[in-house]
Amino acid sequence: MFNWLSHWQAYQSFKKLDPVEKRIVIFSESHQDWHHLEPLVTGLTQEYKQRICYVSSDNNDPGLHTSNPYVNAFCIPASFIRTIFFQYLEAELLILTMMDLNNYELKRSIHAVHYVYLFHSLTSTHMADNANSFDHYDSLLCAGPHQEREIRAREKMYDLKKKNLIPYGSNRLESLMEKARQPLQNQGTHVLLAPTWGDQSILNTVGSKLCKIILDQGHMLTVRPHYETGKRTPSVLQELQAKYGDHPKFNLIVSMGENESLFKSQLLITDWSGISIEYSLGLGKPVIFIDLPPRVRNPNWQDLGIEPFESWIRKKVGKVISPDDIDGISEKINEAVSQKNQIMAEIKSIREQWVYNLGKTRSIGPREIMKLLK
Repeated sequence: MFNWLSHWQAYQSFKKLDPVEKRIVIFSESHQDWHHLEPLVTGLTQEYKQRICYVSSDNNDPGLHTSNPYVNAFCIPASFIRTIFFQYLEAELLILTMMDLNNYELKRSIHAVHYVYLFHSLTSTHMADNANSFDHYDSLLCAGPHQEREIRAREKMYDLKKKNLIPYGSNRLESLMEKARQPLQNQGTHVLLAPTWGDQSILNTVGSKLCKIILDQGHMLTVRPHYETGKRTPSVLQELQAKYGDHPKFNLIVSMGENESLFKSQLLITDWSGISIEYSLGLGKPVIFIDLPPRVRNPNWQDLGIEPFESWIRKKVGKVISPDDIDGISEKINEAVSQKNQIMAEIKSIREQWVYNLGKTRSIGPREIMKLLK
């Protein structure tokens, strides 16, 4: 009862704000959104002195606990109160990383609000996401030109209203590039296993066997599961911990915000997780892809005639192997690590071709938001 009442009071406090205080509203689903939204919050408040309302559904979101005097923060968790918040929102701009606006319970407001979607990944828009995931936004801050091509192709195919597509970039990628450091030498190969989630993912299919093979070959192994795996199939992680938890070269990490494993490892093994793009392009390290079926939410994705970026890049930044061939994974690991320099040259070219405004998102994002506000 107390929680419900406190959330209702937070919503009422938001509603009572002067309209000038809530021209810009930023919505965050969870604390994981903060590292995507923080550059906008910092730039808009420090450089442009704009007041912002930061609304999050996660009480652990750092954005709720900022001491920034230009930020009014409100916690409105997933509930009917949040549904009402969306339905009756009065603001000029709402910025969010949440997909599928208007497709489920969270709808566009009955009032005139300009919705700005911020891509939190470089993956394509038309295979792993619902066909209409991005149809109901007014502006989109695109990470790369492929996202713009895909959205324009869908608009043309289905005669949709043209959206305002803004060349933005990937602050997450830039952050990894800035913090990147080389793993310690002469300590053996450190492998990071970070797959996507679902019944067809590595951990849910060949995970236990793959871990055993890697450890038996003497490699260090860090397993970094998708947080949805812990939510949906916790028994998979419990089994890994029971089998390998006492192994001196095994480490299981359940915090998605953790980055140390990305820096300490020399190679990533994954399936269709978007982390492969961040790891290869951000850190310049090779990736081995276990060739499991992709997660497809749009069964008609091939209608656009565009190969998804996450499919195209697999052939460029490492090796793709069949799940039937994982017995020989150690040889592939050694090959990929030895070819790091060739892969790095390829990665630099891919960055230039596929990522907008590398190194400039902190200034470009707030500037583009201010243009929309005017």
